[in-house]
Amino acid sequence: MIKVQFKENQDKHFVSMEISGHAMAGDYGEDVVCAGVSALSIALVNNLERMAGIQALVESDPEAGYLYVELPQELTAEQRALVDILFKQCQLALREDIASNYPDYVQYVQG
Repeated sequence: MIKVQFKENQDKHFVSMEISGHAMAGDYGEDVVCAGVSALSIALVNNLERMAGIQALVESDPEAGYLYVELPQELTAEQRALVDILFKQCQLALREDIASNYPDYVQYVQG
């Protein structure tokens, strides 16, 4: 099962995302649940750099199904606004589109 967790600071701004595990919803290369989670999370990491100019701390182990993304503490107001939108979009898609439709394969953990 894939576990997804987003963390926010005391001001309700996103600070990190952690994804771990494998969906095992299909054969290797044919697992649409894994593919969806991977596409959303990779897009988030890429768009943090492309759109907000942010180099997030990224730890990954694809074989273990692990991805951790942590934002730098110092962000401009413009970066913070964009980062919150990017993280919220990913959070909503993972929680309300994937986890809610595939609860046997994806668990959203409230952070």
